[in-house]
Amino acid sequence: MLNYSNSYGNANFSKPHLKMNLHKTHTFSLLLPIALLFCSQSFGQMSFIPYDSVKVKAGGQYLDNAWAGGFNSPQFSVIDLDGDGKKDLFCMERNWDAMIKTFLNKGGSGETKYEYAPYYSHKFPIMHNWALLVDYNCDGKEDIFTSVPAGIAVYKNISSEDGLQFSLESKLLRTQTPNGMETVYVSPPDIPALSDIDGDGDLDILSYGILGKYVKYYKNLSIENYGNCDNLEFNLESGCWGHFSESSQDNSITLSDTCGPTSLSRPIGTRHAGSALLAIDLNDNGLKDILISDISFNNMVMLSNGGSIADANMTEVEYNYPLNTHAVDLNVFPAAYFIDIDNDDTKDLLISPNNPNTSENYDNIWLYRNTGSQSVPVFDFARDNFLQNQMIDVGEGSRPVFFDANSDGLQDIVIGNYGYFVESSVFDSKLALLINIGSPSMPEYELQSRDFSNLSIFNFNGAYPCFGDMDNDGDEDMIIGDEDGKLHYFLNNSNAGEEANFVLSQANFMGIDIGETAVAQIIDINRDGKPDLLVGEMSGTVNYFENIGSQENAFFDSNPTNDFFGQIDVMPECCGGYASAFMTTDSVGEFLLYVSSESGWIYEYNNIEGNLSGSFGLIDSLFVNALNPNIHGADINNDGKTELIYGEYSGGLSILKPGIPQWINIEEKQPLSHKISIFPNPATAETNIRIEGGKKNVEILIINTLGQTIFSGIFESSNPIKINTRDFKPGIYIIQSKFDKITLSDKLIIK
Repeated sequence: MLNYSNSYGNANFSKPHLKMNLHKTHTFSLLLPIALLFCSQSFGQMSFIPYDSVKVKAGGQYLDNAWAGGFNSPQFSVIDLDGDGKKDLFCMERNWDAMIKTFLNKGGSGETKYEYAPYYSHKFPIMHNWALLVDYNCDGKEDIFTSVPAGIAVYKNISSEDGLQFSLESKLLRTQTPNGMETVYVSPPDIPALSDIDGDGDLDILSYGILGKYVKYYKNLSIENYGNCDNLEFNLESGCWGHFSESSQDNSITLSDTCGPTSLSRPIGTRHAGSALLAIDLNDNGLKDILISDISFNNMVMLSNGGSIADANMTEVEYNYPLNTHAVDLNVFPAAYFIDIDNDDTKDLLISPNNPNTSENYDNIWLYRNTGSQSVPVFDFARDNFLQNQMIDVGEGSRPVFFDANSDGLQDIVIGNYGYFVESSVFDSKLALLINIGSPSMPEYELQSRDFSNLSIFNFNGAYPCFGDMDNDGDEDMIIGDEDGKLHYFLNNSNAGEEANFVLSQANFMGIDIGETAVAQIIDINRDGKPDLLVGEMSGTVNYFENIGSQENAFFDSNPTNDFFGQIDVMPECCGGYASAFMTTDSVGEFLLYVSSESGWIYEYNNIEGNLSGSFGLIDSLFVNALNPNIHGADINNDGKTELIYGEYSGGLSILKPGIPQWINIEEKQPLSHKISIFPNPATAETNIRIEGGKKNVEILIINTLGQTIFSGIFESSNPIKINTRDFKPGIYIIQSKFDKITLSDKLIIK
């Protein structure tokens, strides 16, 4: 397997703050069917598998994909994930750190039924901003077109009987222009149209130019030059495709635009912020019409092509498409995807937001069924919550906590959130309640309320709950953390054994203010019998507040006892860490600490007992394919083991239980005469690898928990091999050395 490492830089969004050093591999093949575990059991103790069998009801119906994790700004394509000949569903949650969700198509003809299948998501490369899956080389397998700075990268689908697999075909698509070879330009906020524009059988590209005024047509010359569709050789055929322009002030369209003499050159002017395109023949005349949406508008614009294949000419404009039914109305930047959802061999239309943090984040995936034909589609509005109606989704930034709300001895789930979108910069923060209607050994949940305890009346900026007995009266009280870094104390004034009833006792509890995004846990950290506070924050650190009061009257200094608890910092070099901490005990009663981070990693620490002022030991890590997970845990099936639950920024939940999944193990043969040594380990800036007993040349691979090779190279083994690890995120990695059909493997910890 040939690999290389490459960094594509940083990006910073307002919320959440994001940064990622991207290491891409030439060939992507998943080593773990469920990408939550390490490649070999000996390399990690943090072994969890999805607990998707836990049933959830809402509105009297069981949810098919309850634990799929929610959506805010998803993008959609189809691809055969499992090789059964049916097109499954690929969804990418738009963000710089884009998260992928995959669903298997379980529907029959004319039936819509999808099953969440997270074990396929990590077979895709790391991607950002946007991704469209389209078959460019006519082999029946969808390839990947995705965003790189100002352009497009392409990964070829090389799947076989060995499963889904991609190889990098082009790091950056280029095109011939009157000025020479240039990049096929796509602004990062935009989504281009990928379609056979001229009807010759190969894939062309439509994309707005630098100013976002004119659409450029990049003609693929594969058929002309080679007689097949295998190649990606483009010519800038038109700098003003369709003879129309879009205003830089709004989304108004000017038809019959002369385009000017500079449409193929580099224009000067004001940049139009962002647009998404979909090229589609709506009237079976062989010409591509176009659907356009824009970053600041809620509607979909349709332009009808009345020209010719050689000279597209938009002659009609419809500003509220589709007119025959409930027109698109999704606050800002709706994007359109033309795919067959219900297995009737006619493509339907999906509309979803394409701008994170500024759009509806609940019931925001609109499905328009095609009641016409493939050649003359007629779209009728069907629903506004495609997929979301079958999953737990509480808007944006979910924070689940296990808590027995009705005192029946079963662990219920209270879900806080950043909020449900109301309007730009306004969110409604609430608590949802899932009541456990199962048994001690088999949990089952039912959605009882989306505004538990009427918390919305307080207008908190984010609501992140935790529970514990703060006054030693036998029931658990509630503390709400918020985005402003403050805590709010709610007294449970019910009697022991009764359903919880919370009353606000003290806003801005004890004057505590940790900065931004306070996510707390109530737990006796120093084992003195009094409830202490553990508070994660946006900056990536964890705060310990010791209870210096009594069991009956908790009291805390407004300043943390330790604001760098365990010397833990899950924030990357810039931006946010969004630490969420959950402390529990292991099988012998010693503390374990789990800390989640914005980038989707959960870290496990020990060496806590008697070391509350020291540095904890990182013993394992877990990637959960979720942006900004908020973690909690409890033994919900009475097996003596802790299950973990985490909320996602996209508004949903996932649940894990201890277990070892089936996986394709890394082949490991380690004769006594050969040995791999890694030092320092844990490492920060660099590490060294020494191979004993090997020959002159050895291949070194570093593999992350997604099963992706993020580094590889051929080295001489006579001296220690020095590896720069500055760009590696903290966590657990596997180092492999290969020579003479021998593979040596060991674990590398990056702090």
